[in-house]
Amino acid sequence: MNLRKFGALMFALSLLLAAGGLATADDRPHEGKVIKVDKDVMVMSVQGDKDDQWTLYWTETTKLKGDVTVEELKVGYLVHFEFTEKDGKMWLTELKRTDRAKS
Repeated sequence: MNLRKFGALMFALSLLLAAGGLATADDRPHEGKVIKVDKDVMVMSVQGDKDDQWTLYWTETTKLKGDVTVEELKVGYLVHFEFTEKDGKMWLTELKRTDRAKS
């Protein structure tokens, strides 16, 4: 195999590996602690354990799992969530509380 073909093959392989790494980064669970809630606007902020932060909007169609309700949602709750992006915003499709806020 000549050097040019080998270089092209290595370049293609590196692109494939990079694309796979990006795909798995989004596949990890979305979990964190609620750091802000505005029930009037139907938005909350969640801080992840790797310094990632999400601003999440909900609607009446958001699935609430477990024993969480929008009325009792508080800062400090640990949550697991799924979302979809639309119009530049992250819209909650599913929310589950994994732990209550510490008093």
